[in-house]
Amino acid sequence: MTGQNPPPTTPDNESARVEVLLERFFGAGNDAAQWGELIRPFVDTLRSSADAPIVLPRFHADTRDFAMYVITRSPTELVQARELVRAFVGPTYSTGGDTIPAALDSEDPIDAAVIDFAGPQSTLVIRTSSHQHYRPKLRVALQLMQSTAASRPARSWTVIRPLGRLLAEFDASLAAGGVASSNSALEQVIARGGISATNLAHLRIKRFDRLGLGRDLLALNGLAEVMRQDPPRPVTEAVLNAVHSTALDEPLSQGDIPGACDRLREINLPLPIKADVGFYSDEAVTVMLTTAVGRGDLSQLARLVTALRQDDRQDSVPDIVWQKATILVQPQSPHPPLPQEAKPGATPPIPAPESTPDFGEPSQLESWGELFKSLAAPGPSHRAALDALRHEVWRDWPPLPDSDEELSHALAAFDDTAWNRAWAAVGAIIEVIGSADTAPGTVREFITYALTFNKFSAADLVTLQALTEIFLRARPVADAYRSLLEELRDSCPQWVSPENADPALDLADRLVLAACPDNNARLGLAVALFTPLHRYQGRLDDSILPFARQLSDELDLPLDWPQEEPAEEDDGLGDLAGRSLLLYSLDEAVLDRASRALQQQAPDLKIALSFDKVGNPSLREKARRADVIALATRCATHAATGFITTHAKASEITYADGSGSASLLRAATNGLKALQQRV
Repeated sequence: MTGQNPPPTTPDNESARVEVLLERFFGAGNDAAQWGELIRPFVDTLRSSADAPIVLPRFHADTRDFAMYVITRSPTELVQARELVRAFVGPTYSTGGDTIPAALDSEDPIDAAVIDFAGPQSTLVIRTSSHQHYRPKLRVALQLMQSTAASRPARSWTVIRPLGRLLAEFDASLAAGGVASSNSALEQVIARGGISATNLAHLRIKRFDRLGLGRDLLALNGLAEVMRQDPPRPVTEAVLNAVHSTALDEPLSQGDIPGACDRLREINLPLPIKADVGFYSDEAVTVMLTTAVGRGDLSQLARLVTALRQDDRQDSVPDIVWQKATILVQPQSPHPPLPQEAKPGATPPIPAPESTPDFGEPSQLESWGELFKSLAAPGPSHRAALDALRHEVWRDWPPLPDSDEELSHALAAFDDTAWNRAWAAVGAIIEVIGSADTAPGTVREFITYALTFNKFSAADLVTLQALTEIFLRARPVADAYRSLLEELRDSCPQWVSPENADPALDLADRLVLAACPDNNARLGLAVALFTPLHRYQGRLDDSILPFARQLSDELDLPLDWPQEEPAEEDDGLGDLAGRSLLLYSLDEAVLDRASRALQQQAPDLKIALSFDKVGNPSLREKARRADVIALATRCATHAATGFITTHAKASEITYADGSGSASLLRAATNGLKALQQRV
């Protein structure tokens, strides 16, 4: 059935599968077959080489829409294909944002052929400007990429990496706002294997929650079974958050409790109501209380009402739900449970878990110091620490900044083995410090480890940038500031390149925003960041190049960035009169800088900004009016991102792969260009 992963293949049937793919791909919906000489090299390579990415062109004669499909046969190959596309195509010949697996449409005949051949998360769809001038260049670059990969000696791209390291990358990049990076880490976890289907579902649920994709979360196969297996608290809360944003927000805002209960029945999930409300968000608690009302479970209603009163959290749930709950639990209440007073007609009850889950936490750890001590130790102590991270029990501990000095001294004494284990906590460190606090000693030790052990993958760079921002937020003294910037400067030759322009510019942008006690140190790091970008500025994306020039000027760099004359067929943002964009980030300075950079490129574009932590009428209106929404998810909560995606009428929602101005600028530009291509 279309939409499922393809069955395993053997050499005997692979050729037949290839021919079926070619017949369907160049069938109805694709007019590229009429240019036989142009497509022949791609077809021949597909038929003759199993070690190169599949590259096939698609063209629609009526709409003039053109795209190149880069199809892989496994998640491991997808990771490598993404790097090859960046190297051979980069932003020079594409519209950007093409290294995230495409959301293929099973109703589209061409996409359906690809899904049946390689699965739904197998393909990069590379697009370029609508101008014909750019299409041959993209085609030639991908042909060169394919022929180069096909001619190399046969090898396996599979590199066995420890599962724990991949999971740490996933958690850290998710906490740091690395949307594409977290997806890449998840793909590598899948390719690596060694993780159960249930735990893999937990990772997907956490990621959907951070992105505010409640509908996608609730559509996951086997979600009901996951909820019956007593999942960790973060997973339970993510599901409850999704239920709130997709099912309860609208009817409760209208005071319609019976309608809200009907929506809960439609979702048909075994929702928990026996958890300790003190551990959960306002949205999750609202779902619990509404579920108990809908079931008419007076004992649990009484428990929930009592707990909320004790914690002084009555205001955390809508007044209409609180009033209904308190009326129902009053002694000798004349009001029958809601199922009898709901809309006419028999309705099934809201599903309950088949067993009573035990929501007690599995770990006895009570502080960050105990966590790091346990992480560094082998055996049961280490496993207990990992379990504490998985259940996020650290959310209930004393604030990490309160023990920053103690923790930094303990971490400084770690050897290499202990640090390999302690790195698993880096995502929790970024998450718990958030967007306002700081713990300079602790994050400095993590930065030192990352630089010492050359942690410069895409996920690592997003993490490194987040840690650096936290450290600089503490306004370090000159010596500490200089020491960090010199270490960062020395690392630049290992990772700064046009392909990593976004993290490089995000770091440079932070140099502009942060207090500067040593201008020479700042200048030294800025030179190291910008020299490679300046040397290969022709490979920088058109949307990023003006911002690079701006940052270079702000940092007083002695670099000449010539203002190139626009090409005859300009590939800029073009006319966006009447279009609107919503930028979301908790970093107001990033919002301001990204919006001003975009306004210079598209003066007629209407730009709205939001740094709200929860939904409100103003944010609802901004989301509904926006044609494009660009979200930076670092430190964001589902209360905001889920609210935005639920109320968005936008045709394009994009996510920054990082938390800086350059990352948000890239996401917004990708969304605007995608919008233009469909018009």
